Amino acid sequence: MTIPVLRSARLTLRGMRAEDHADLLALARDPEAMRFMHEGATPSAADVWNRMAGALGQWALRGYGMMIAEDGEGFVGRLGFFHPYGGAHPLLVYALAPRCWGRGYATEGVRLALDWLAEAHGPYRVTGNIDSANTASAHVARKLGAVRDGTVEWAGVTLDQWIFRQY
Repeated sequence: MTIPVLRSARLTLRGMRAEDHADLLALARDPEAMRFMHEGATPSAADVWNRMAGALGQWALRGYGMMIAEDGEGFVGRLGFFHPYGGAHPLLVYALAPRCWGRGYATEGVRLALDWLAEAHGPYRVTGNIDSANTASAHVARKLGAVRDGTVEWAGVTLDQWIFRQY
């Protein structure tokens, strides 16, 4: 299994490593960063470790998955694709540390990941589930050419479903 290293002008996207656990745990426990993620109760250290293992498993099973995003200062967040069991399409998912908000990192990182997916795997329909109150993520989706296409139930919450152009 090979996980690529993707680089843009300011970001590096790479596979998860054991040493990322502390940063991912801190992100997962940050109520501000997780406000719109709808991932359930605040996770334990073991929960985050198991999520990391699952993310790496997506790479082995699907050839794409979640990555760590870094800038010149270090950890930015997690960004990539999650393909749930029984799901028809990969979901684009990202969570960035609040220190990185407002810098254009979400747009830059998502574009990098989507372009890589198209190059590595050909056309894919990619979806994103965005809380209607999360105007920042909706703005990112629009900037990248996504269109809102109804709603979807996710973890007991109704979210707006966005369709990214065929990648």
